[in-house]
Amino acid sequence: MAGYDLIQTDEALARMVARLRDARVRRLAIDVEGENNLHRYGIHVALIQLFDGARGYIVDPLSLQDPGHLKALLENSPWELVWFDAGNDLLSFQHAMGIRPAPILDLAIAARLLGKMGGLQALTGQGGSARAKDKFQRANWLRRPLSPALLDYAISDVMCLFALSDALMKELEDRGLMEAFQAKNLETQNAERAWDPYSNFTRIPGFNRLSRPERRFAKVLWYARELYGRNHDMPPGNVASKQDMRAIVDKGLRAANEIARFLNERRARNRIDADDLAARFREAEEKIDSALSIPPRRA
Repeated sequence: MAGYDLIQTDEALARMVARLRDARVRRLAIDVEGENNLHRYGIHVALIQLFDGARGYIVDPLSLQDPGHLKALLENSPWELVWFDAGNDLLSFQHAMGIRPAPILDLAIAARLLGKMGGLQALTGQGGSARAKDKFQRANWLRRPLSPALLDYAISDVMCLFALSDALMKELEDRGLMEAFQAKNLETQNAERAWDPYSNFTRIPGFNRLSRPERRFAKVLWYARELYGRNHDMPPGNVASKQDMRAIVDKGLRAANEIARFLNERRARNRIDADDLAARFREAEEKIDSALSIPPRRA
């Protein structure tokens, strides 16, 4: 595996961008390690891995002060960003950092047009078990310092992207599918991606079979869970699972102290604070009523 540089300062990132421009690099393989409500609340870009064909780079966005250098690296740059399945990463950049990477080349789109199923590991024949890969993917990428094993795993995926790109682009040309690929690729690049964690309340099991008052309460409960998670930097699933929320609805629990007691029954850590949960319920009611243009209810 080619060597890589760990970029942890604005000055080092600026030098890297200048070096890539001076070398007239025309494409950069890219991958991202992020956080999506697994260890902390919300969506975060934790690590950016790059390969220019000769050397790898791991950029630590958590250590940077000036986002301008990242914009110079990723937005309207002179190099094409060669990605595999860019959608979730593009959402993370747009939502967490206000960055819209372009131009991109999404190899997953090419693979699907060619009828090739499976992820990057299947398409490239990379070694390692699916279990080991899942362990790395579920690691806390926001924790610092990152171990050498995590850094080696992170850079490994980008090292194979150019070879895969060359093979897929040739096959697209040979089969007359390049125009279709370019259209879908551009659509992926330019799509507006919004993260609205409040819109998924219908995912509570059996939501559509609930009575109208129960659906109203379930929606408030979902909003309150999100607001509590955000307030405590806790993944919403650690506040209450979807199954927990359905049980709360079915048991007729409505007061915050009753709900907190139920949620705390089987946990020794991340215990729910009843007073703060009550405040989040009030905030949830106001948020929902405001969206419906209904005056907030009085306490």
